[in-house]
Amino acid sequence: MDELFLDATIVPAIEANGKRRALQELSEKLSADNGLDPQLVMDLLLAREQLGATGVGGGVAMPHGRVAGLNKLAVAFGRLKSPVEYESPDGQPVDLILMLLAPEDAGSACLKALSMASRVLRNNDIREQLRTAEDAGSIRKILAKKQQAFAA
Repeated sequence: MDELFLDATIVPAIEANGKRRALQELSEKLSADNGLDPQLVMDLLLAREQLGATGVGGGVAMPHGRVAGLNKLAVAFGRLKSPVEYESPDGQPVDLILMLLAPEDAGSACLKALSMASRVLRNNDIREQLRTAEDAGSIRKILAKKQQAFAA
């Protein structure tokens, strides 16, 4: 949990014309980096979205799910070139997506990770830094630094 963003897949410029395409782009990268079946991951995420959209407000979405056979948390962060409609509670389109996949038996680890990520992304200043960061390395540094600050 201390290094939630250390091994995260970072995609700084996703081109997508809608929610489904944004999820697909990010899930394909996350799947490739973690040896997962991209179709399985996409099906899991779409099923989760049917339960309720994972847009949390402020231009942020946090799609998540549990995956059989996964042995550790898998995290991806994507920044969209253009915001997409996402059925967020505040009605705002989404341009920042934090995707979290957890092992099927992760128990509270998944909830703790979502809670930590939510605390980081709830901050207006952090979201603005993420929107203006130059590249994946800069995004990773912002996320890791802010996570450490919130964990302290």
